[in-house]
Amino acid sequence: MITSDKQYAAAKEQLSMLVQSLSAPVKKDVPALIQEAAKSQIKELIAEIQAKIDEYSKLVKNHSDGVVIEIHSLGDLLAAPIRYRLANHMSIEVFGRKVGISARQIARYEKEEYQNITTSTLQKILGNLDIHIDGKIAMAA
Repeated sequence: MITSDKQYAAAKEQLSMLVQSLSAPVKKDVPALIQEAAKSQIKELIAEIQAKIDEYSKLVKNHSDGVVIEIHSLGDLLAAPIRYRLANHMSIEVFGRKVGISARQIARYEKEEYQNITTSTLQKILGNLDIHIDGKIAMAA
């Protein structure tokens, strides 16, 4: 997940280089099967980076009133504080003050996409943001 303008710029640059690499001339000594596999991997990476760029753009360019943060998985729940911060155009410092956690700790959480957070701390953050979760659990048959 992209969490800053600096990461956004780096992702755009990486995307540009990957797109250029697709149109680079192929080496004659590389088997066609390997060339196709490499192109396929590059296309997958392009799609992944483009999705991250699109998500970041959507969050930071829209006003927070128009953004709905959907949660369909535990990963989505863990990313919710980052998405909230971006959608509300908050710096890590401002966000940290709002949730009562140091900016340094918030930066560590964001670096790991909140995979390293305790349940109680996540509850504290979501509570201080006045985020309410209403969802379903789908049972497999």
